[in-house]
Amino acid sequence: MILSLSLSVRVAVNAEALNMAEAVGNYTRHRKAPVVLKTENGYTVVYVPAVSGESLAHSYQLLLAQIAKERGLPVTKMDELGYFLKFSDDTVVTKFYGGDLARVIGSASVDQWLKSADAAEIEKAFVKASVVADVAGFLYTPKTVKRNSAIRFSYMLPTLDAIEGGGVAVVPQLHTRYSPPGLAEAQKLFYIESGTAVYTFSAELVASDISRLYYGEPDQNLKKQAPERAKAAVDALIAMVDGMLFGAKRSRYTPVWEVKSLVASLSKGPVEFVTSPGITRDYIKKTYERAVSLTKILNEKGSKETINIFAYNGEGLEEPTVSGQLKDVTFEKASTHTEALEKARDKLAKLLDLLFMV
Repeated sequence: MILSLSLSVRVAVNAEALNMAEAVGNYTRHRKAPVVLKTENGYTVVYVPAVSGESLAHSYQLLLAQIAKERGLPVTKMDELGYFLKFSDDTVVTKFYGGDLARVIGSASVDQWLKSADAAEIEKAFVKASVVADVAGFLYTPKTVKRNSAIRFSYMLPTLDAIEGGGVAVVPQLHTRYSPPGLAEAQKLFYIESGTAVYTFSAELVASDISRLYYGEPDQNLKKQAPERAKAAVDALIAMVDGMLFGAKRSRYTPVWEVKSLVASLSKGPVEFVTSPGITRDYIKKTYERAVSLTKILNEKGSKETINIFAYNGEGLEEPTVSGQLKDVTFEKASTHTEALEKARDKLAKLLDLLFMV
């Protein structure tokens, strides 16, 4: 059985520099990504300001490390510092994770242990040492031990209606920096591209993959810890969305932002269900209609797929027509995006306790 939380968000962001790509002289450019638009003659590509999924994932992992440490769950020193090298090779493991791994394996000879340990032992030790590596995955290259990430992020892109309506802008802002006399001009000019748009991004957390081992037999200690690890992973995702805690240049370039709408889904069954992206104004309606269709197709053949949907609509978007709650799909509205996330979290917490019941 697969248990997953998926969400899509639309957020109005003004004057942001969340993801800068490169500097040319004294000009720092905002990251841009291509987006396909439908036209009267077919399709065209436009380039718009964007925030990469890697940027979102980095902030998520830092939040997860902070929450996990506060709750007494294992994190490494590198996790706490926000350097997610995650056991990539022997040099990295011995130099940066030696102390953390020594406590897990019960030996100070981490380098000798790496030479003799098989893939199952390596995966178990790394997962026990770090909730971040457990949830966000890793790749140990010497023996090709790969753990896929249970958390997934899209790029953050302007919505199609914002692009088509002219509601997207990238404008360079003039700044000055003081330089000591004699080294350079007293006031150094530089420019930072500022992006403004109604953005959307999606995320998915496969909660049933947390604490699961792929190379060996299940570990009872990990199984006992799994509910708390999964709850920390969910709370880190909610904290990131609710507070928009990601991106760069926040010390003097914190964006003005407001969540406009959100849809979250909890799916339990043989397949993962992912919410429709908020790129179009009918994404809440599409999410519900797809959930109804998917459960009908799967369950008439004997599967047991259930999907719970929670939505906040603060911008007058299309909503589904729900005539009574269906057996396998539920739909709940919330008055704020925080309430929608809270409802999803509470429902997921109950499912997690059942899923990881020892």
